[in-house]
Amino acid sequence: MSTLEGPLLRRALRLSVAEGSAWALMVGLAESYFIAIAAFLGATPLQFGLVVALPLALGGLGPLTTIALLRWRPRRRPLAGAAVALQVVVLACLMVLLRRDLLHVPQLIAGICLYQMAGQGAGTAWASWYGDVVEAEKRGRWFSFRNRFIYASTCVGLVVGGLIMHRLAPGGVSAAGSSRAFAVLLGLAAVFRLVSGALLLAAPEPQFRGLLPRRQVMLAARTRQGSQALRILLLGALFHFTIYWGSPFFAPYMLEQLHFTYLQYMAASLCVIMAKMAASLPWGRTIDRHGARGVFLVSMFCIALVPLPWLWAKGLGMVILAQVVSGASWSGFEVGYLSLLLENSRSRERPYLFALQSLGNGWMQLAGVLTASLVFLPHVGGYRDIFAISMVGRFLVAMSAPLVLAGLVRGARPPLGQIGWRMFGLRTHGGFSVRPLLPSGEKEDDLPE
Repeated sequence: MSTLEGPLLRRALRLSVAEGSAWALMVGLAESYFIAIAAFLGATPLQFGLVVALPLALGGLGPLTTIALLRWRPRRRPLAGAAVALQVVVLACLMVLLRRDLLHVPQLIAGICLYQMAGQGAGTAWASWYGDVVEAEKRGRWFSFRNRFIYASTCVGLVVGGLIMHRLAPGGVSAAGSSRAFAVLLGLAAVFRLVSGALLLAAPEPQFRGLLPRRQVMLAARTRQGSQALRILLLGALFHFTIYWGSPFFAPYMLEQLHFTYLQYMAASLCVIMAKMAASLPWGRTIDRHGARGVFLVSMFCIALVPLPWLWAKGLGMVILAQVVSGASWSGFEVGYLSLLLENSRSRERPYLFALQSLGNGWMQLAGVLTASLVFLPHVGGYRDIFAISMVGRFLVAMSAPLVLAGLVRGARPPLGQIGWRMFGLRTHGGFSVRPLLPSGEKEDDLPE
């Protein structure tokens, strides 16, 4: 039950919709174009991979840092405010360096790493905060309502960014106006992040209920459901390892080898978000009716097929097909994956579980990029060969998944329509990433040991 009532509760909910919309505009304007900035700066294949994967690997430290600081000082508002301020500073610094022609790829990578760590740290504090604001029985409906604004605002930011880039640099990454255009995007993104932070700090914060003691987390990992959750995490991390042999290189392939304009790049990026949004409800209904395991396994095979259209892509049509397949497949995988984790954990263990997921996936993604860049690429003919190798690796993991999940006992889980899902930022492999909302304390949904 929420500790906020009446006007305070209504104010917190109203401000969250506005805050989330401003945050999503920042995401559409900045995160969507980070890899395009790298292409403009002349990144190598290895640097392209690091632009994508290194921030995700280091970004997983953000939630762990937030959890540690919450133990030291159990206040979410100052932690969220500091993380937001760091993101604004990073975006502003990248803008200034870019406008003065002083930005280079290593600086861009370092900046995105700080941006990602701060963003994931702020997201962890925010999730705990609003997990306590919204009552459990209303959580799914209210966050579904809020997410409509976030999806719409992200699409607006992405489209506006593409139009600005096309107006100021109509020739693509080789156009002379790209530096100025990217600086405009980063400046606007910094402003919207500042607005979202101000709205968040203006929202009432309920009493913090605390986290599960460390000792109980270790004991939970030794239970049956805890060991099942670790198996699911390891399978997901290995799958991401093979995915990141190819996924970070789709964008440079579009911009450098297919010579897409910024409008074409924007259209391809938009398709992933739209397809993922459209497919989320059917996947969710299937999970509620038949369980998460089947959806999880089917979506793994769908994701394994994603590189296939890229092998023949020579223009926007085939790329859009690949992006639609990617968005729809990742929608099922992500919700199925997270549902399996929810079925195999208790409410107060989940902040640690999802922090471990972010960290494990991030480092396996980085390992995948390094493997592709340093081991595969020097010995193959280019990006298309890498896409084929990634497809083979994905299929091998997908075929082993039923064996890894053999004997998995389905635990208790509320219907997906009753779970609050928060948006977690854009990922090159499948549009918006989501996480279930994690309140700091609720009645434990215990599973049999």
